[in-house]
Amino acid sequence: MNKKHIRIAATTAVTAVALGVAAPTAGAVEAVREAKTASRTAEPLRPTAADVRDLVSRMRSDGVDQNQIREFEQYAKQLEDPKTQDRILGSGTIIRKLIVAGLRHGGVWAGKIVGKVSKKAGDYLTRNGGKIADAIEDVEGWTETALAVAMVHAGVPTDIATDIAKGIMLVAM
Repeated sequence: MNKKHIRIAATTAVTAVALGVAAPTAGAVEAVREAKTASRTAEPLRPTAADVRDLVSRMRSDGVDQNQIREFEQYAKQLEDPKTQDRILGSGTIIRKLIVAGLRHGGVWAGKIVGKVSKKAGDYLTRNGGKIADAIEDVEGWTETALAVAMVHAGVPTDIATDIAKGIMLVAM
């Protein structure tokens, strides 16, 4: 064998060893990333009775319609009753109303939504929660795309609208 073939063989062997070591390491890094993402989304995103009560107190201080406050208080009572938790009628609709109210009035539960989006989108959401709530309040079929389109039409930058819609759908599901 000439020296050129030996160099090629040596380079190939070194590369194979490097890839053999790097592939499991890359797989381990990816597994850690997936575990972090899973733990972030594994926390309960549905509102708790305490979350709803926090929102109700904020709504009271903002002078919101008493009918909506009563509806949310009734929902909080249902959340506390373990027999009704899994079969609350109209829970999809009430969750949507809670999301809109949370975006508009802030609170613990709104913080969970903000925590599910990028920092940039979270900062925008914190400053413009009312604008976003107005944009999505009348959206009929809540899908990620429908919410993002409604926000873009209201003037929210596309990348931020997409991130916020993803966060909202994590909570709404």
